[in-house]
Amino acid sequence: MEEDVKKNTREDEMELRQAILKDLILRLHAGDDYEQIKKEFKEHFATVSALEISMMERRLIEQGVAVEEIQRLCSIHADLFADAVTYGQSPSPDSEKPGHPIRVLKEENVAIEATLDRISRLLASYLEEPDSTLKTGLLKQLDILWGFDKHYARKEYAIFPIMERYGMTAPPKVMWGVDDEIRGLFKKLKQMVEGGQLDNLKVTFETLQQEMKEMFIKEEDILLPMVSDSFTEDDWLKIAAESDEIGYCIVHPVSPWQPERAAFETGEAMGSVPEGNIAFGTGYLTVKELEKMLNRLPLELTFIDADGIVKYYNDGPEEKIFMRMKSALGRQVENCHPPKSVAFMRQLVSDLKSGEKSQEIMWYEEGGKFIVVNYCALRDEDGTYLGVLEYVQDAKSIRDLTGAKRHLSE
Repeated sequence: MEEDVKKNTREDEMELRQAILKDLILRLHAGDDYEQIKKEFKEHFATVSALEISMMERRLIEQGVAVEEIQRLCSIHADLFADAVTYGQSPSPDSEKPGHPIRVLKEENVAIEATLDRISRLLASYLEEPDSTLKTGLLKQLDILWGFDKHYARKEYAIFPIMERYGMTAPPKVMWGVDDEIRGLFKKLKQMVEGGQLDNLKVTFETLQQEMKEMFIKEEDILLPMVSDSFTEDDWLKIAAESDEIGYCIVHPVSPWQPERAAFETGEAMGSVPEGNIAFGTGYLTVKELEKMLNRLPLELTFIDADGIVKYYNDGPEEKIFMRMKSALGRQVENCHPPKSVAFMRQLVSDLKSGEKSQEIMWYEEGGKFIVVNYCALRDEDGTYLGVLEYVQDAKSIRDLTGAKRHLSE
């Protein structure tokens, strides 16, 4: 009974704090005086937890405040909460070990800041005297800086999905939007340098530099401590493995991170596989989902196994380029071709099976189509030959594309 009373009191207190936080932030978004709001914030809150910030942002989104609006004032939020944010636990000692995703992210931030400083000095010299040598050096440093795209991608594709699994849905949406704004600023800056557009070049760079330095604070003082409350060692090991796949920014881990225990629970990597699904290394599908997906591809697929037997074809595009019939299944591939093509197929399969080739591609125009035919050797992890995948496509519609389309069709 006493425990229930304490629990209800804590919940009431949390709801009151949430109401005050939301009121302050909504007023901030409405354009009220920032200094007045900051004063009131300090009157109500000696500290505010990262979890409370996450809950507040999620509830604002649920109540109809656009993610873009929260994202627009993200830096002001960070400044408002500065020095007041608390976290449920200190980062684990493991997070300081080489290769741990937290340490890697912080080391990359140091490298990004150093690159920004180099660009700043080069840009000052270039604006005084825009010669080709300085421009080349500036573009080289910008190419190095672009490594931040992988840094952000690791948050977006390795860290954010786990945050969402723990119910932290708002912070990933907001931060991803800011990440994309920074990417856009970078691309604009690089285009200006490449085109020799000196007007506003300094202002554009300084805006980018400020946004990126503010992101360091958002990552290290808000994001990482927030997830440290919830993420397990298994989560960090999964993030470390996916980080290797995505890649790193400017600096690389000096060694892989390996906690004292043996390994993480691989079965948890993508959750349990529902009954009736086929498990793959990158997910799971029902047979029906797999079949519909393969048939929906704009490709005609055929698989010839290691013994040269036609084992599978999909029911691809409505208008077929090559005829495929069920009677071909179980037959030697060379018997499914006219006599004039038999020598060609024998040589092709032999080259792919022996390893002399891993792929063969052909293309030609016929009947108003631009036909592209690919043959790929498939091998398992040990290099054992499994067979040949043939995929055929009419690529005329792709070949005819011009310009850009980044919006939904009407």
